[in-house]
Amino acid sequence: MPPLETSTAPARSPAASPLRGDLASLKIDRSRKASASRLTGVLWLALATGLLALLAAAAYWAFRDQLFPLPTVKVEAVRIMTLGQASTQLTATGYLESRWQAQVGAKVPGRIANIPVSEGDAVQAGDLLAELEHSDLDANLATRRAAVEQAEAQLAEAEFNEQQAQRELEREQHIFEQGAGTTEEVERTETRLRAARAVRLARVAAASAARSAVLEAEEAVRNMFIYAPFDGTVVTKDAEKGESIMPGGMGASSGRGSVITLAKLDELEVDTDVKEGYLAQLRKGQPAEVVVDAAPDRRYRGRLREIIPMGDRTRGIVKVKVTVLDPDERLFPELSATVHFLPEPKQGEQSSSSQEKAIFAPQAALREGAGGTFAWALEGDRVRMVEVTVAGEPHDGLVRVSAGLVGGERLVVDPPPELRAGDQVQAAE
Repeated sequence: MPPLETSTAPARSPAASPLRGDLASLKIDRSRKASASRLTGVLWLALATGLLALLAAAAYWAFRDQLFPLPTVKVEAVRIMTLGQASTQLTATGYLESRWQAQVGAKVPGRIANIPVSEGDAVQAGDLLAELEHSDLDANLATRRAAVEQAEAQLAEAEFNEQQAQRELEREQHIFEQGAGTTEEVERTETRLRAARAVRLARVAAASAARSAVLEAEEAVRNMFIYAPFDGTVVTKDAEKGESIMPGGMGASSGRGSVITLAKLDELEVDTDVKEGYLAQLRKGQPAEVVVDAAPDRRYRGRLREIIPMGDRTRGIVKVKVTVLDPDERLFPELSATVHFLPEPKQGEQSSSSQEKAIFAPQAALREGAGGTFAWALEGDRVRMVEVTVAGEPHDGLVRVSAGLVGGERLVVDPPPELRAGDQVQAAE
């Protein structure tokens, strides 16, 4: 019998085989991990490439003007102006003021009892503007009037006494002529007459003085009433009821100096300054246009009224007064104004034509071509040709245009001869 073989291998249990299979399934797949790594690298490479492309594009657009600069041209806008603006010889700024304006106050100090007017009221010469307290003056006036009555009564008594002395003298003279009287009696009656006459003359003087005192008191009362010195409009109320005013006063410490500021708003003018070097361009009676910030849609006709014959050596200016010929309710003193001095109208030209609006283009932007006059208009960064029709002579670098432009376009000034429609350019700063 052969000997039994013994095995050293461990015996397998029935449950060991499935467990080994499960453990084998948990093994890492090295090939799949390598494939995922390659995919991630490709994605990062693509992302970096795209980012670099974006940075390159941004750098190109940012530095395109430096790398490939566009031709630089000077441009000016087409303007819509009045004919007066286009022909302006000189412009000056100043402020509106009334030719007739006064700060109206009282001749004597006092306290305001009543102001029957308000700002904006139109008044006539002689209308009451304010009244000061005057009860003490009324009492004084009453006393002086009583003194006049007393003086007149005393004068009447003196006149009666004089007449009585005159009759007694005549009677004594008649008796003396009849031989019944004496010289002494006649002389006494003459003396009484002279005394009565002297008393009458004194009473006449006293009555006259009393009447003059009444006139003085009445004038003092009259000074308590402030009247309008001329027709005008109440511009400001400088004081109110209850305030004290003082002739020449400049503030609260010394009292108000005036009660009402009165002005004639239908006679306004611009007070402006002109440099000495431009004075030769001006003359009295020269037409002008006045523009006020408060009424930007309106241009007022003006005329140079006066060149004040006094210079200012420190500022090198001369004061000029320009009358507004057609003021309206929108104008009042102290408004800022701009004056455009115009040339004298030509023979047959109406002055109102300066108010008409027209289109004006810079003369340096116009060129002559085979088809007529044209200009280069800049739209964005490209130019296009615009045919225009000129309607006037150049003035101060501008030309009136009747067709082809509507106003606001940007035209290339002094365009280069090689410029063509559609060319890209950039406007100079």
